[in-house]
Amino acid sequence: MKLKAWIAVGLMVPLGMSAGSWFATAEAQTEADSVAAPAAEDPAARLEGLVEQVQAIQADTDRMKRFKFSGYVQLRWETAENSGDTVKVAGTTLTPANVERFYIRRARLKLTYDASPLSQAVVYIDGGSDRTIRLLEGYLALLDPWTTDHRHQFWAGQFNVPFGYEIERSSSLRELPERSRAENVLFPGERDRGLKVVMPLTDRLETVVAVINGGGISSADFPTTDPTAGKDWLARARWSQGVFDAAVSYYDGRQLVPLTGDDIEVDRTRLGADAQLYYELPTLGGGSLKGELYRGANVNADSVTALTVSSSVGRLLRPGADPGHFDTDFLGGYVMWVQNLGEKFQFAARAERFDPNTDLDHDQFERVSLAVHGFYDGFTRVTVSYDIPRTEVPAGAGYDDVPDNLWTVQFQHRF
Repeated sequence: MKLKAWIAVGLMVPLGMSAGSWFATAEAQTEADSVAAPAAEDPAARLEGLVEQVQAIQADTDRMKRFKFSGYVQLRWETAENSGDTVKVAGTTLTPANVERFYIRRARLKLTYDASPLSQAVVYIDGGSDRTIRLLEGYLALLDPWTTDHRHQFWAGQFNVPFGYEIERSSSLRELPERSRAENVLFPGERDRGLKVVMPLTDRLETVVAVINGGGISSADFPTTDPTAGKDWLARARWSQGVFDAAVSYYDGRQLVPLTGDDIEVDRTRLGADAQLYYELPTLGGGSLKGELYRGANVNADSVTALTVSSSVGRLLRPGADPGHFDTDFLGGYVMWVQNLGEKFQFAARAERFDPNTDLDHDQFERVSLAVHGFYDGFTRVTVSYDIPRTEVPAGAGYDDVPDNLWTVQFQHRF
């Protein structure tokens, strides 16, 4: 019995000590909590703080919603008949560079900031085939406050030249990989700097007037400046009916040819007309017929080469050469047929011609282009195209066409 009693006492003593320690700790924690606990927070003040936080978040969200990003990427594979694995053979004779290659034709990002319903700013950059980031567009647009759709607009900055149909049509929407030769020669870079006013006269008739530097952002001599005192101006009137659209455009300006000594100024004029007809076929789907014509006077690169000579002091006018022959009358245009083949495919064909000097034979450029598009989804398009250009070059007693047909496979994704 004594052994059992001693065992019971031995067990109760540590348990008692633990219980006492636990109660002491709990009592101390209760006193600390009662001292540290603040007074009950006012519910109204807490609600007001939450409202201020929500308002700050909403303001930041509204500001971010004014930014709109868009763009596209075009990856190409090309192979041409005149492709070569070398760029130089014996001596100084050069051969065409290899054009069987993969490359990024366009990688473009457009940022639009809608400051208000009546104004916006646009910055558009490209990092494509020339491996450098360059500014394509940067302008401010002011919209009219007196109509609900704000169709009257004033633009200031660098933007597409508002002439004809093909220039302002985005490269991501075009049915052929490249624009026509006439457009590339007459409007290098498709963009210029100046002012533009858009004035819809009716729901179907829209007019545009612009004043620009002239020459375009890809001009060989003056890509970002204009050495002439007067600016170039242009006007366009477009009738849009939905099924049939048509427009006429006019351009007038002066172009300077830099020489060592007195520079030469010549006329730079364009008169253009374009039309588009849209239709729907029961089985295949929608289609269109499009055409455009250019006529006017422009500096002819071949004439400049023939009438000038390069020397250690710069470019000089050849003795006896008439600088009035620097500009020549040109004529160019194209016709194009586009036909949807169901919902996933599309076919396009274009025939074009550009004559840089209507008074001279064998300098014309002609090209037939064919393309088939496959639409992977609403964002991605795969294009296979075949270009058949024709350019006459001296060959013995006559002229011959250089073999330079081109295959292009293009993968494009828009976002």
